[in-house]
Amino acid sequence: MLAFLDATVGKWLRHFFFVLVRTYYALFYNVSCANKHLLQDQHGTLILATHVSRHDGPLISALLYSTMRIRPTVHYHEYYNWVQWFPMMVAGAIPMSSPKSWPEEKRKARKTQTLQTIRDSLARGDSLLLFPAGRVRRQEREIVEPYLSGVHDIIRAQPDTPLMLLKIDGLGQFQYAKHDLFWSFLGITKGRRHVSVTITPIEKLDASMEREAFNAHLAALLND
Repeated sequence: MLAFLDATVGKWLRHFFFVLVRTYYALFYNVSCANKHLLQDQHGTLILATHVSRHDGPLISALLYSTMRIRPTVHYHEYYNWVQWFPMMVAGAIPMSSPKSWPEEKRKARKTQTLQTIRDSLARGDSLLLFPAGRVRRQEREIVEPYLSGVHDIIRAQPDTPLMLLKIDGLGQFQYAKHDLFWSFLGITKGRRHVSVTITPIEKLDASMEREAFNAHLAALLND
């Protein structure tokens, strides 16, 4: 029943949100995306993205919407925030992590369930958007903390998963801001902010590495 609703009502709602979000970003941001076409021929891809602002998730999801189904992964508390829950649910977002107040056994069960949801989604051909750093960048470079296990666990469970690296430039607090003259007809010289998104394939990541070393290697890829 849920699959039927997702494919019918959910599809219409996703398109409605897509139109709203794309319209917003078209008005205030001049966004370009390189190599978006690569995703069309590579279903079931894990997209590892830099996290430079709170706009990243909706911007990327809307930008790639017409290319293929992208399911974002989000923090547990973001997903179950009453303000965000409905659009998150419609987008098919997958909540990662769990409240630290939960008993350890419950948190382990939740993690197992989440990994199974991710495996099923990739097997259906959906692509997943994941921010390895886990939070918006608060410094110039991406930091993937040693304790974070999301990417490591996914690749260890499915080592043949296709991987793409997605980098955002021009949007974050620590990135150079340049604007066009879109609003100059109103006498506003500072128009839309230029934002570039670049997608590149990456080789398989070695999940046999210790998690700390794996995360350090992942951070280096994000910052390269």
